[in-house]
Parts: sequence; C-alpha cells; structure tokens
Amino acid sequence: MKRDDLCLDPVRERTLCLVIAAALHQLSPSARVRIEHGFDEGLYCEFDGISCDERLCAQMEARIRQIIAEDRPIVCRMMEKEAAAQRFEAEGMKDKAANIRHAQARHCAVVRLCGMDDHLYGELLSRTGMLPETYVCRCKHGLWFGFHPRFHLQEKLFSVCDDFERWGRRLGINNVPQLNAAMADEGIDMIITMSEAQIERQLVEVADAIVAAQPLRRFVLISGPSSAGKTTFSRRLKIHLRILGFHPQALSMDDFFKDRSEYPRLADGTPDLESPKTLDLPLLSKTVKGLLAGAKMPIPSFDFIHGCRRWNGRTMCLREHDILIMEGIHGLNPLIVQDFAREDFFRIYVNALTHLNLDEHTRIPTGDYRLIRRIVRDSRMRGSSAAQTLQHFPYVREGEERHIYPFQENADIIFNTSLLYEMLILAPLARAELEKVDAQDEMYGQAQRLLSLLQYFDAAHDAHVPVYSLLAEFTGNSVFTTQD
Repeated sequence: MKRDDLCLDPVRERTLCLVIAAALHQLSPSARVRIEHGFDEGLYCEFDGISCDERLCAQMEARIRQIIAEDRPIVCRMMEKEAAAQRFEAEGMKDKAANIRHAQARHCAVVRLCGMDDHLYGELLSRTGMLPETYVCRCKHGLWFGFHPRFHLQEKLFSVCDDFERWGRRLGINNVPQLNAAMADEGIDMIITMSEAQIERQLVEVADAIVAAQPLRRFVLISGPSSAGKTTFSRRLKIHLRILGFHPQALSMDDFFKDRSEYPRLADGTPDLESPKTLDLPLLSKTVKGLLAGAKMPIPSFDFIHGCRRWNGRTMCLREHDILIMEGIHGLNPLIVQDFAREDFFRIYVNALTHLNLDEHTRIPTGDYRLIRRIVRDSRMRGSSAAQTLQHFPYVREGEERHIYPFQENADIIFNTSLLYEMLILAPLARAELEKVDAQDEMYGQAQRLLSLLQYFDAAHDAHVPVYSLLAEFTGNSVFTTQD
C-alpha cells in the first residue's frame, strides 16, 4: 500500500474504533476501552478493568488482525431508541444510553460485530476486511492503534492532550452526557467561567515563558490550522505581555506574499496557495532582522484583489521592550527562521484539541470541532452557506496536512483553544445552517453526519459568551473585532 492508503480517514477511524472495542470484548468482556486522541495517523486508547501491558498489546494486535482477516460483516439495524438505550445501559455503557435518549429521532442505528453491539455516529465500512493491516504499540498509559508500523510519539502534543483529558476527569466532564448533566446541575455560566479561567491560566503561562527566556526572544511566531482561534489568541497574548511591561507589535506573514504570478504550481497547474514558497522569505528575514536590530523598516502590504505586493509608505520600528508577533500558517516551518539564531524566536502552535468524547468508543475529531466553528463564523460574518464551507474545508485540511501538522513539535509551546462549553453554544447555531443544505447538494451527506453529532448536545444561547472569549471570534460578538 501507498502511504496515502494508510491514512486514518473518518470512515476507517470509526470502523477501527468498533474493531478495537470488539477485540477487547472478546478478550475480556468486563474490561472497557476509552478511545481518547488521534496521534500519528492512529488512535490512542486507555483501558479500565485490565492491565495495559505488553501482553495486552500483543493480544489486541493478534485479535484485531484476526477480525480483519476473517472479513467479518458489520451489521447495522435500526432499533427503537428506548429499547436500544436499555440494552446499552444493561451492558454498563451508560454514556451511550444517555446519548441515545437525548437524540431527537425515535430510532437509532445499532451496529453489531463479533457478538458485541455498539452505537457510533457517521458511516462505517461494511466489512472488517476493508481495513488495512493494523499495528498496536505501547504508548504512555495506554495503546496506540494504526495502519503503519513506525509509530512516532509527538511528546508535546500528547502532553497537552493528556493534561486536558485529566483536567476533564477532575471536573467529571469527559463526554457529552456529562457535559449536558453539568449544564443542567450547575448552569451554563458556571461551565463558561471554569473554561475561560482555564484559558486565562494558559495565557499567563505562555506570556511568562516568553519573557522568562534568556536572552529575551523578541520574535514570536504563531501558527495553527484554520478556525483554531489564532486571531483572538494573539490579541489576548498581547494584553498579557503588556501586563508584564512589554510592548507587542503585530506583523502579518501575509504581507510578505510574492506576486501571485510567482507562486509554485500543483500537478494540475493551479497555484499552490498553501506552499511556504508563496512567501518572499529573503524579504521577510531582512525585514525582521532589521526590526530586531532597532532599524526603521519599510513594510509591504499584499493586495489580495490584484494578487500583488504594494508599497504604500508603511514603516515599523521596534523599541527596546517591543516584542514582534507574527501570525501565519507557516510559523512553525523551519524555512521561516532559517536565517535566525535560535535565541531570536519563540514559536507557538495553536489548535482546538478537545478532550471531550461523545462516549467511550467515539471521540470527536479536532477537525469536526474546527469545521463547526467555521460553519458558524462563515455564515454569520462572511455570508457563506454551510454547503460552501463544507465544500471548501477538504482543501483547507489538505494544506494543513502538508504545511502545519508536520511541524507541530517545533513549537516551544502548544496552546489548546478548546473550550469545554463551546458545543453547547455552537450546536444550535450550526444546526440551523446545516439544515439548509439541500438533499440534492453533494455536501448533503456531510451535513447530515454533522447533524447526527450535534443532536447529542444541549443548547445554550450565544449571549452567554464573554466578548473577550476565543469563542466570540466565531459567534461574532468579539471585542477584538473592533481593534487593529
């Protein structure tokens, strides 16, 4: 198989989740597996009721490969939802039962594999033999499952995800039923207050880390995928740096685009808009170096309408306590800092790394979180329909896979913008837009998949969102939208 054939696409991921659960059920019916995070094109899982050791690792790999080799059918049937909920409740899957009862539909899909019933939202493969050969590796507190044998642990990314997972456990909010229950018991304002306090604590840590570096790293690069909340993060970081006595100035990486006629080309001849070679890297280095040396530098602007660089007399000069903040998709790429000494720059990776699962067998992919954010933002502030956002998002993801994710571990700090409460706010807003997607539209299937996810969340009004919140960047009431 080619490398592309080994990628963990959403349908394969859900099918692999089912196979993992079925394999464990065969090995130890009383044990439980929690599918936590996606890493290195695979899944990280932890276990309850069984020792997670080399023996379990070998047993799970052997059993999963057997299930795949047997090419077992994955049988799906519709059940009345209360009957299904009672069945899962009797099996100890209370979170699954709660989700089923919360859904609006009168019936739900129950899938069966190897004598085990399960409920997962979204499409599955029809047979286990359609999965590639699967590998299992020990990883931290659990096991990693994927389709390639060379597992590489991304230590920084794992640490951030693990920290948030454990924070959720301390709060007793690790899945959607627990989140819904917390809102019913404590109210949306308390959940918002806790979540925003967590973000604020992280911001303090980032600002402290920047100014604690010796010598002071005055060139701060911020990168992350689409709809991660980079804009609001950058604005709030500037505030925290000012509190510490420093004066941040912003410089956009977009200002250093080459003329569009100079862009590299994809195989089909179209411009590769996501490539770092769209940037005039020598000019960027010259400009930043001059600024760090205290020189007054001319700053270009990019004319997105005509696709060319403009010089309009704009200049910038950094004072002694000024810190230069540059945000852009390529901020973690080594090409950007190849002309700089290591002590000159500080790199931050920003992403919405949710710890929240739908249930123990069903994680909510980070990409879905960001897509839902984008659907709401695009409809409210950019006049784009949900269908248009859905159609464009795969191209965005392709660029992220090539130009952002390979460099995540280059970051000095990874900042998690995921907010515990955000789907309570976004779900009703996104549902309203997704329901407008016509059944004849090619994006209808994707819209229905997201609707099937969003149905499990209770709804809260966006008026509760603080104007300084990262989430306000997407709901449209951000205080930062009025700032330069």
